Amino acid sequence: MENLKLLFQIYFRPAFAFSEIMDKGSWVFATIAVLVVTFAFQYAVHTKILETYAVTQADYYFATTNIDASVPVDSQIPIDSQASNGKRPFPLIGNAIFYFFSFYSSFFTPLIGLSLFYVPATIILITLFGRLGNVGVVFRRDYATYATCSLMAWVAVHLPFAIVGFLLNSTNVDGSIYLAFWFISGLLFGVLQIFALRTVFGVEYGVAILTLAISWIFYSLGTFIFQFISPLLFSPFLLFFAIILLGGYLGSEVRGFGSAMRQKRDLKRFLNNATVNPNDADAHIQLGLIYQKRRQDEKALEHFTKAYEIDNEEIDANYELGKIARKNGDLQKAIEHFSVVVEQNEKYSLSEIWREIGATYLEAGMNDEAFNALEKFTTKRPFDPEGLYYFGKVLQNQGKNSEAKEMFERAIESIKTAPYYRKGELRQWSRLAQKEL
Repeated sequence: MENLKLLFQIYFRPAFAFSEIMDKGSWVFATIAVLVVTFAFQYAVHTKILETYAVTQADYYFATTNIDASVPVDSQIPIDSQASNGKRPFPLIGNAIFYFFSFYSSFFTPLIGLSLFYVPATIILITLFGRLGNVGVVFRRDYATYATCSLMAWVAVHLPFAIVGFLLNSTNVDGSIYLAFWFISGLLFGVLQIFALRTVFGVEYGVAILTLAISWIFYSLGTFIFQFISPLLFSPFLLFFAIILLGGYLGSEVRGFGSAMRQKRDLKRFLNNATVNPNDADAHIQLGLIYQKRRQDEKALEHFTKAYEIDNEEIDANYELGKIARKNGDLQKAIEHFSVVVEQNEKYSLSEIWREIGATYLEAGMNDEAFNALEKFTTKRPFDPEGLYYFGKVLQNQGKNSEAKEMFERAIESIKTAPYYRKGELRQWSRLAQKEL
């Protein structure tokens, strides 16, 4: 029942639903659901497409020549009417459909295609485009989580069309309607994947969209391969993945992709249990950071606020609430929170507190105050591109153009020499600095 609730939440609150699936979703439930819905979708939708369109090379041949498909080719008598099998060429791409999709696949082809082709390729691509670090580490850490979210998303988009297809089965609806069902379901799956990628990997919209623009090709590659090789030959791989995902349950010596997923869930469960203590602000801080990483800003704010209510001097809560207030344009409130942090530790977060204060004063148009804060920060952190960019803006506002130019150039240079895994999160400051130059 818990997983059914998560499935239906995808329709109304996809980002929240994927966050909950990360914590509570079952890969086994998602796998079974994909198999059931695929069977229903193929019966209700694919069969109608097969009856209407030429989606194999043989169908296309008979649909575009004056030959009767029911009679052997060598004993045909040419006829002048349209193809006697009644099938129409596939819209727009015609016989190219053979190379991208297959409507004759078995009911477990989507499961194998997603698990062995689409999900691994997507993880590799988003790690590269988002500069998330080592591909092997990200793959091991997030495969089970992302696979579960993807399978649930696939079920969510195909289930309604399968139901409608069944309801229309006895009617005389044109096959183009069923083709529209197939196309729209694929498009909606892509939309849901944007939410899934942002939630699981914490990437920007641009990175998620770029990844999806390429990764679908690998799912098509899987369906193309299955036209020549039976998906049954891949069944040992399903067993292999099941063993890996369940490996953590087989003993401490057996580690698998699933163990990373369970470890994250155990940590989250521990933190949730810790919040029962009305005096434990730190648990709320850690939960807030988890939700912040998942782009769940409302939930993050909720936990940071609870931590602040428990202890209004809590340094982490004030720092995070200050950043959120600045992002929301409440600059006075941001300065109030940052002041609490500075009073306790002016070197907080490797002195980044001064960068935040300087950026807040810059947005408020208080250039002198911003100058003092950012000068102090860039002295302590001379290679931080964000701080250098802000300092350049302040100097520019003060009419010190040559000094501002130097800061912008230093910001760009510092990104070039930054570690690979950090370049993704820093490159926006390079673009902004180049624009100012």
